[in-house]
Amino acid sequence: MIYGEGNYSYRPIEGWGARIKKRWPNIQEIAGVTVDDEDCVYLLTRTDPPVIKTDREGNVLCTFGKGVFTRPHGIYVTRNGSIFGVDDKAHAVYRFDEQFQLVQTLGTPGKASDTGSSGKYTEVTHGGPPFNRPTRICEDEDGNLYITDGYGNARVHKFSCDGTLIKSWGEPGTALGQFNLPHGIGIDKNGILYVADRQNHRVQRFTTEGAFIDEWTGLHRPSDIWIDRDGIIFVPECKRTSEFDDSPSRVSIFDDQGHLLTRLDRETVYDPEIGSRCAHGLATDSEGSLYITEVGKKLKDDFFGVKKYEKA
Repeated sequence: MIYGEGNYSYRPIEGWGARIKKRWPNIQEIAGVTVDDEDCVYLLTRTDPPVIKTDREGNVLCTFGKGVFTRPHGIYVTRNGSIFGVDDKAHAVYRFDEQFQLVQTLGTPGKASDTGSSGKYTEVTHGGPPFNRPTRICEDEDGNLYITDGYGNARVHKFSCDGTLIKSWGEPGTALGQFNLPHGIGIDKNGILYVADRQNHRVQRFTTEGAFIDEWTGLHRPSDIWIDRDGIIFVPECKRTSEFDDSPSRVSIFDDQGHLLTRLDRETVYDPEIGSRCAHGLATDSEGSLYITEVGKKLKDDFFGVKKYEKA
């Protein structure tokens, strides 16, 4: 099976991650993934171990984060080698050093900010400070951090590299610059921020100071943003599916002008009696391979929430 077309055609690599699944058979949902400059892959699972670091072939290099996370959601490696893990249920973001030791916590674990919400995006009445169920993180060239605060908030927070809050923006709603579950975030080489505004079914773009630039529509519950070394934007979409097959729910691939280059898609219809899974995170390596993570409900015992796709 080939997905996509032209320069963005991919085939699934059967059995990638099989050794991980055999070693930890309880692993199913994998909430996030990132790839560092040496093509090491970091998988953020919702079981133990929380973080699994592998090479491109899926060989386990190390694990870390046990006892830290409540409900993992996003992971990111900075230019200086710090690893950030976003914990939505604990309302916190954790920084690990290059020795995988926890060295900093942003937010107060267990304490949600006041947004009028008990943790549901449908209940948010006003934007609040960090955090109420944060989701994803990225870094600009100056080391500033940008964190989407989405399940119980409707904001993006900007922090300095030392973790000092600089500013926040966003309010609940559907108007330009407003959010309805900001779920993913990325930044391109020109310093433009891309925010996956999931329940508004769009990507919004901003300056690093929070000024609205434009929106990209025609998406279905976009969940993450990954921008590769060539400036190509990958948007996994939490499009519900009813089959457990080798396809992600959907991944849309754009250039930096918002032109759709191709989609990795298979038409299926969500059936609540069967259950579903959806593309939740994505990263690419230096060879252009994709690592797509998935979460879902009513999962089969042999389900393993990450697949690798190589260029065809």
